[in-house]
Amino acid sequence: MEQRTKQTGRAHAKARQQDERPHILEWVIGAASALLVAAMIGFVLYQALTATSAHPELHVVAETIEPAGDGFRVIFRAVNRGDATAASVEVEGRIERGGETVETGRVSLDYVPAHSRQKGGLLFSEDPRQGRLVLEAVGYSEP
Repeated sequence: MEQRTKQTGRAHAKARQQDERPHILEWVIGAASALLVAAMIGFVLYQALTATSAHPELHVVAETIEPAGDGFRVIFRAVNRGDATAASVEVEGRIERGGETVETGRVSLDYVPAHSRQKGGLLFSEDPRQGRLVLEAVGYSEP
């Protein structure tokens, strides 16, 4: 009986040791996670070390012109092709006829992130299709 108790005790101790050792799947997942974290840190360091002084590069394009109440609405897209975010972007729209400005509208966009676009709208009382519509970003601030 005592011999059997010793064997059972040894079997339990061996089972406990096996339970305490990490499973091979834990090692694989741990190694993959470490590689992923190292790659992310390397990418961020590369971006930080190779970044130049970036500036926003803003372009404004009209998408649609439609009637709106007693006037007209110009839906536009502000595109930032630069490497920096622009905040408080001022967009100005002008309707010109015969070389003269007939009407001007302005709107402010909260921000236009780098390599992205934002939509906005300008309201005019004159029909922009009856003249030349000029849209441009006239100012921004750095966030």
